[in-house]
Amino acid sequence: MKKRTFNIISIIVFLIAIVMLTAISLPLIIHCNEPDKFKAYIDSLGSWGLVMMFFIQIAQIIVALIPGEVVEFVAGTLYGWFGGMVFCLVGIALGQALIFKAVRFFGKDFVEKAAGSKVMTKFSFLHNETKLKSVLFFLFFIPGVPKDLLTYFVPLTKIKLREFILITTVARIPSVISSTIAGSAFTDQNYILLVGIYIGIFVFSAIGALIYKRFSSKRNLSENEISQNSESEKESEDAETLNV
Repeated sequence: MKKRTFNIISIIVFLIAIVMLTAISLPLIIHCNEPDKFKAYIDSLGSWGLVMMFFIQIAQIIVALIPGEVVEFVAGTLYGWFGGMVFCLVGIALGQALIFKAVRFFGKDFVEKAAGSKVMTKFSFLHNETKLKSVLFFLFFIPGVPKDLLTYFVPLTKIKLREFILITTVARIPSVISSTIAGSAFTDQNYILLVGIYIGIFVFSAIGALIYKRFSSKRNLSENEISQNSESEKESEDAETLNV
């Protein structure tokens, strides 16, 4: 089998897998703003509910349009805050590992065609290897960052899979555990704790959004300065050439 044919078949298989995962996750997408109805759907599946939830958690990482907070909240109502947290983190890690392997297999051209050159440029800062690990932890720790989208670009760097999974899993713990505690509090009808958690999430999210906005502004400013310096150097070289 020629390499071109193999790549085409692989891409088709990958796209079919995404479509199937999206189909599996339709109940969550439909009831994304109604966690109680989604929980009722999972409960109606009996023992298969756990399997469905696991597939949905993996799909939530692969298909970016699925809201992760709803999955985590429902996991907290079903399995408690600790069990829900472990369940979600394992599913997230597996989903990220699948994306990592797929991107490494298909390569940069596939991601660029799927995302577009503008998005590729937006995440070009990831290629700064000296700060990559600390930047990754920071971005996956604060709320308001498009983590699932970011997952598709990290494999284009030289980071190892185990390092990526470890860093992002630890960084996601505060976000995941807050959602599972909220779900558990809802089940226990501890509404004071539930409200307190969501106030904390709101404040933390607002602060995180401001930090990310500032980070993006600084990154764009740095890129502009580099671009201007490159243009100035080129103009200087052209001027020297003319003088000679």
